[in-house]
Amino acid sequence: MKALRAARVFDGERFVTGGGTVLVEDGTVVAVEAGYPDLPEHVVMVDFGDATLLPGLIDTHTHLVGDSGDGALDRVAGYSPAQLRRVVDESLGRHLAAGVTTVRDLGDRDWVALERRDQQRSGEASGARPEPSVLASGPPLTSPGGHCFFMGGAVAGRAAIARAVREQAERGVDVVKVMASGGMNTPGTDVMRTQFTDDELEFLVEQAHGYGLPVTAHAHGLPAVEQAMRAGVDALEHCSCLTETGVRITDELLEDLARRALPVGAALGAPPPEALARMPDSVRAMMDKAGVTPAMVREIRLATVRRMHQAGVLFVAGRDSGIAPHMDHGSLRESVAFLVEAGASTAQALAAATSRAAHACGVADTKGSLRSGYDADILVVDGDLSADVSRLRYVRAVLRNGRPIS
Repeated sequence: MKALRAARVFDGERFVTGGGTVLVEDGTVVAVEAGYPDLPEHVVMVDFGDATLLPGLIDTHTHLVGDSGDGALDRVAGYSPAQLRRVVDESLGRHLAAGVTTVRDLGDRDWVALERRDQQRSGEASGARPEPSVLASGPPLTSPGGHCFFMGGAVAGRAAIARAVREQAERGVDVVKVMASGGMNTPGTDVMRTQFTDDELEFLVEQAHGYGLPVTAHAHGLPAVEQAMRAGVDALEHCSCLTETGVRITDELLEDLARRALPVGAALGAPPPEALARMPDSVRAMMDKAGVTPAMVREIRLATVRRMHQAGVLFVAGRDSGIAPHMDHGSLRESVAFLVEAGASTAQALAAATSRAAHACGVADTKGSLRSGYDADILVVDGDLSADVSRLRYVRAVLRNGRPIS
């Protein structure tokens, strides 16, 4: 048995004051004790001193096949399966080094992320270097020529939707991802418009739920957000609520989001002006029409997230990692910091990346909290995280299933 001690502990929901001790054995948390209790002689003690212990972070929206460079999604279509696997290796390594111990992939190609998840679960990857636990959706379902169509999930009509959902269920995906709107990184698609009819999206959700699978919907435009909610999706990605005149969220929509406690991921952050300058012409035209400059985007997004948070919308920390340099793998801490800047407490923001994220991903019985019986996925950062969320940058140690990474 091993004991980890530090001046502070965040258990996934709150900070434990006055120091704490976490007991770990066989990859599992045995107990979490306040203070510094006396321990049997056989227990190996690791005292981190002026540091904070917390659960490993969970990125609820990543693209492991994206290499985090400019135009990452554009390159995905040209990669061979072997190249994709190498990118996945590098992506997982970046996440773990930053304290992200669980990732949910929402944009696979050739099923390589799902393949990695299956290897982990079968034990085939047990002899390899530690890596985050993978949850996977497979290729996102989209319209022909729609957002991320090159990942292999394009469908048209009920019959094709039924076949695609059945295949995902047979392969054992953890969640069905659907592109309800166009995307900014796929030229020729329109983020303001829906990609499926109401009937098609409702049918897709019904099919997934029939197999016991949750559905999360990529939705930038307000029409797609409203359509996805009518269709009964279980979560939203982005939820940008864009219209031709800018962001528009009614009080009624906020009340509905909060009442239904729909997890909203990949919403915590904004592209820097230099990234927006490299966006497709269609995105720049959309901004020009709305009278929005690149310098304004961050403040608009902050104000939107602030209003949503104050209304009780349930945010979870998803970075959309891997698709661009400012959203590189392992940068989830930036999303946590963004939520704090938007008005959340540090504890609320950390919960969005731990316990709340675990609930959204369906793994809340084993991950996202420091509790007896939970996986010993633990992050240690230097200093007082409760007073300064930027301490997430100062990683002291990462344990995956109780094993420290080298």
